[in-house]
Amino acid sequence: MNTLLLHNATLIDCTGADPRPRTSVLVEDGIIRRVASAENIGRPAEGRVIDLAGMTLMPGLTDAHVHFGAVGVNSLTASSPDDNLTTYVISVIENIELALQEGFTTVRDAGGLDPAFARATEEGLIKGPRILPSGSPLSQTGGHGDRRGRYDENPIRSVPGILAAPVLVDGPESVRAAARQQLRLGASQVKVMASGGVMSPIDALESVQFTVDEMQAAVYEAEMAGKYVLAHCHTSPSVNNALAAGVRSIEHGSILDEETAKSIVEHGAFMVPTLLVMEVLAKSAEAGEIPHYSQMKLRQVHTQMPVSVDLAAHAGVSLGSGTDILGARQSGRGAELSLKARVIGPMDAILSATRTNAQLFRMENRIGCVKEGMEADLIAIAGDPLGDIDVLADGDNVRLVIKGGQVYKETI
Repeated sequence: MNTLLLHNATLIDCTGADPRPRTSVLVEDGIIRRVASAENIGRPAEGRVIDLAGMTLMPGLTDAHVHFGAVGVNSLTASSPDDNLTTYVISVIENIELALQEGFTTVRDAGGLDPAFARATEEGLIKGPRILPSGSPLSQTGGHGDRRGRYDENPIRSVPGILAAPVLVDGPESVRAAARQQLRLGASQVKVMASGGVMSPIDALESVQFTVDEMQAAVYEAEMAGKYVLAHCHTSPSVNNALAAGVRSIEHGSILDEETAKSIVEHGAFMVPTLLVMEVLAKSAEAGEIPHYSQMKLRQVHTQMPVSVDLAAHAGVSLGSGTDILGARQSGRGAELSLKARVIGPMDAILSATRTNAQLFRMENRIGCVKEGMEADLIAIAGDPLGDIDVLADGDNVRLVIKGGQVYKETI
């Protein structure tokens, strides 16, 4: 039996309880077996003891919107690798492994990464977080996933085992076939592009993409496979279309009205705001690195998204947490929680990246909280994230990372 005692930390268990000082957690064979006061835990006869005095112990963080394969700032879910596939793959692996080192133990890829990377990580070939892949996003012609020039008839092609480029589909039956194909290739959920986007060259942000019938075809196929659909939606009309189709996860939700926020609650859906990517893109715009066609759209979303998060929170929307950051060496992922905390407070920001995301992933019986019987996905922080949420923005403050009971980082 592999036994590990995490001793004498302040515990944020993410069950909704207050922080618990001087608390210890006993892990056996990758499962949390006991949570008790440091005085009452009892030391195991065998195994390791890690003293966490002065540190905060909490569940591993999760990110519901990653694009590990988007290694360029102008990427849209996934950019076509250049001629050097080796460099591209190394950059992707670096992004995956860096996420785990910063305390993210489970992530949902929101399109662009071939599910083979998830399998390689599960097998231990890549030392990264648990990855829930979406495969190729589905986009209508002229939609957010259509990266062609106006007169180019050839879309970006996927690279089997590496890149899952957007699939252009029109009509319910084409959508149905594409959804089935992504599920066949190993997608944990199906991604659809339901509105215009900031970085896409030819569509307006207000563009409503895919009909309800088209998205219903994807939802039906996903549900028949025991899975669900997530939809890229910036505006209220696109959100309402997606909800009418049965979409479970609304991505971004940047420009919401009150009625739409209420409708998300009524449909039992989740919303995953992505504040960090807008901060990153705003800095890139200042440096002249953002195309002209994106700059006005970026200003609009950058201004409105925090307002929409506040509106959604007050309406009772289940808010998950996603970063959507792009580029090579995707660091500082925890800054998403700092930005969200400015709107909903530090505890709710932490819960969005632990308990709520776990519910969204349908993994709430495995991850997202520290309690007996859960998988031992745990991190220890130098500092108090409730008193200073910004400590999570710097991965160096994450001193201990455990996924499935295995220690992947220890700098205590």
